[in-house]
Amino acid sequence: MQVEIWTDINCPFCYLGKKRFTDALAEFEHAGSVQITHRSFELDPTVPVDESGDVVDKLVAKYGRTPEQVAAGERQMAAAAGEIGLQYITSGRDYGNSFDMHRLLHWARDLDRQEELIDALYAANFADTEPLFGDRERLVRVAVDAGFDETTVRDVLSDEQRYAQAVRDDERQAQEFGVNGVPFFVFDRTYAVSGAQPTELFTQALNRAWGDRSTPTMLADGDACGPDGCEVPQN
Repeated sequence: MQVEIWTDINCPFCYLGKKRFTDALAEFEHAGSVQITHRSFELDPTVPVDESGDVVDKLVAKYGRTPEQVAAGERQMAAAAGEIGLQYITSGRDYGNSFDMHRLLHWARDLDRQEELIDALYAANFADTEPLFGDRERLVRVAVDAGFDETTVRDVLSDEQRYAQAVRDDERQAQEFGVNGVPFFVFDRTYAVSGAQPTELFTQALNRAWGDRSTPTMLADGDACGPDGCEVPQN
C-alpha cells in the first residue's frame, strides 16, 4: 500500500501530523507493506530564497492578529506537540522559502532516506531557535548531521534545476487533487485525510485503505510459470 503525504517544512501541523501518522503506522499490522512518499507543497513560494523572517511577525501580518494572540497560539501548538513527544520552540523560529528543502527531499527519496531527512528538517525548524531558512550553509549542516554526504548535498543545492521539476510535479498533482492545505495524506490514490488528525483516525484510515485494496479480476487463466518453475506441455 502506498501512502503519499503532501507537506511543507514551514507547516507546524505537518510536523504534528507526521508524528501522529507515524505512531499509527507503528501499531499497524501491515506496516512493513506500506510505502511512504513525502510530496512537495510550498506554503509561500513567493518568499525570496535568501530571505528569512520571524514566524510570529509573519503570522501577525498574514492573519491580522495581535502578537499576544499569535504567541498564545504558538504555546497551544507547543502543548499539542509535547503530548506526542515532540519539542516545539514557541519563539525565535523563522520562516522562508522551502523549495531547496523539497528538492533535497526528492534526492533523499532516490536514496530511500526521505524519513531521515524530513525528520531532521522538522527538528531544525521546530525544535531549534537557530534560523533555518535563507541560509544554505545551515541547510547543508542539517543534512550532514542527519548522515548525508556533504559533497553530494552541495552538488544538489548548487544545481537549481536538479529535482526542481519533481517538486513542481508534486505541486501540480496537489492542485489536481484539490489540496488547499497541508498535511494531506493520500492512501493508494483512493482515500485522503487532510490535517493533523488524531492518531486513532490515522489508524482507521490505514485499516480502511488496506481492507479495500483491490485484487485483480481473473479474465482468463492458462499456462504460466509459478514458484515451482514452468511446466512444459506434454505432447
